[in-house]
Amino acid sequence: MSRKNGEPGDGFAAGVPRVSSGVRALPGMASARTQPEWIDITVMPRETPAPPRARAPARPPPLSRAEVQRAGLAESARFHESFMRWLEAHHLLGSVRSVSEPGSMPMLHLRCAPRVLDQLRRAPEFEAGAMMPVDLY
Repeated sequence: MSRKNGEPGDGFAAGVPRVSSGVRALPGMASARTQPEWIDITVMPRETPAPPRARAPARPPPLSRAEVQRAGLAESARFHESFMRWLEAHHLLGSVRSVSEPGSMPMLHLRCAPRVLDQLRRAPEFEAGAMMPVDLY
């Protein structure tokens, strides 16, 4: 290795400060080992299977698109509220970084620690899964 500035072996030229093992990190600067790895997940309410019927029931009158939209928004808002209460009851709010706003479908996107996904998969009232990261390079 060369001792000239800017050569590959020179840590100071590369911008890498030399830190001894006796130096503590600043408050609020947790290392990567202590911070949870954030993952993106999707959560939906679990659907209960419909019981088999001998004959088909009469169909209700068709709804307008505006009525369907209003019903979807209301259902999504109810799901969001019940999900936030569930997170609070299971003491998982500190492990959730962000939760999407309710939309027209009862589905939420979260950025959270992996332990939240584990708890959600065990819960009988939710369907949850991790989103696959996509690199667009």
